[in-house]
Amino acid sequence: MLRRDSHEKREIYVEEHTWGDAYEHLAVGVAQLTLDGRLLSANEQMCGVIGRPRRELLEKRLDEFLMTEESWPAFIAGLNRLIAGETPQYSSKMSAVRTTGRVIWVEMVFSLVRDNVTSQPRSMTAVAKDITFLKRAEQDLRDAEGTRDELSRKMMNAQEANRTSIARELHDDIGQSLAVLKIQMLRAGQPVSGQPATMHASLKDLSLKLEKILNKVSRLSHDLHSSELELLGLAVAVKGHCRECSEQLGIPIRCSCDYLDEKLDGMIALAFLRVLQEGMHNAVKHSSAKSMTVRLTCSDHELSLEIHDDGVGFDVETAKLAAGLGLISMRERIHLIGGKFEIWSSPGHGTRITACAPVVKQSP
Repeated sequence: MLRRDSHEKREIYVEEHTWGDAYEHLAVGVAQLTLDGRLLSANEQMCGVIGRPRRELLEKRLDEFLMTEESWPAFIAGLNRLIAGETPQYSSKMSAVRTTGRVIWVEMVFSLVRDNVTSQPRSMTAVAKDITFLKRAEQDLRDAEGTRDELSRKMMNAQEANRTSIARELHDDIGQSLAVLKIQMLRAGQPVSGQPATMHASLKDLSLKLEKILNKVSRLSHDLHSSELELLGLAVAVKGHCRECSEQLGIPIRCSCDYLDEKLDGMIALAFLRVLQEGMHNAVKHSSAKSMTVRLTCSDHELSLEIHDDGVGFDVETAKLAAGLGLISMRERIHLIGGKFEIWSSPGHGTRITACAPVVKQSP
C-alpha cells in the first residue's frame, strides 16, 4: 500500500511539472501548488513578478515569501472554501519584498485541479497579475486627498482670517475715519470753541482727508475684486498692478504683456492675476529686491507668466517642507486650471516663478 501511495505521488509530481513546462512561455505568471500551499512549479513570468529565482520558490509555502492584504487566517479560510467546492475560484491581493528591497503587489487568482478519475481536489493553480502600479496609484491618490484636505482647512482658515482683517479695517480704520470726518464737516469753517481766532478745517481741507479714505476703500475693493480684470482684461490688470507696486516700493518693475489681444476665460485670467499678486507680495515681504521683471505671454495654445526678482532668494526644498498658504495657493490655482507651476531660487540668487496653462479664450 505504501509503495502504491508513493507511486501515485510520483505521478502527480511528474504531471504537475509537465504542466509547469507547458506554462513556461505564457505571458502571465502561473504556478502549481499543493493543497497546503507549497509550490510545485512556477513559470519564468511568475518568478519575474515575485522577483525571486525558481529555486527559492519551489517546495516553499506562500507565506514564506508573500504577505496577504487580508489576515492570514482569512486567506486560509478562502482557500478552504475553494477546496471544499464552495466557490469556483478565490483571489487575494498579496505583496512581496524583492531582494532589492522594492515592494511589489500581485493579485493572485487560485483555482482547483481535480483528479481525472475521482474528481477529488489534487492541487491548485495560481495565476498572478502585477498590480504594483495600481497600488501605488491608490496610495498617491490617498496622499493627494490628504493634501487636499489639509489645503482646504488652510484655505478656510485663511478666508476667515481675511474676513476678520477686512472687518477690522472697515470698522477700526475706515469706519472711525468717516465718523470723525462727519463731525469735522459739521464744524467746517466755524471758529473753535473758546478760540475765536482759530477756525475748524475748511471743506477743502476735509476733502483731502476724504480722498485718503476713498483710496483705502478702493485698495480694499481692488484686493477683493479687480474691476480692471473684468472690464479691460488681464494685460491691463497686470500692468496696473506692476505700476502700483513700483510706485509704492520705489523700485523699478519691468512689465511686458505680449500677444494678449483676445479676452481670456475668466477663471484662467483670475488665477494668473492672483499668482502675480501673491508672487509680488512675497517678493516685497521677503526678498529685499532692488528690481523685478514680470512677463506675460500668450500663444495659440498656452498662457505663461514669469516673475523674477534680484532679491536674497531662499532654499526651495526647505520651503516645500514648510510651504505657507501663499505658495500652496499659487500652486493650487494653476493646478485647478490644468497648468504647471514652478519656483526656482537659491540663497543670494533671487527668485523666479513661472506659471503656464492651456489657453481657453472666450467667444466674442
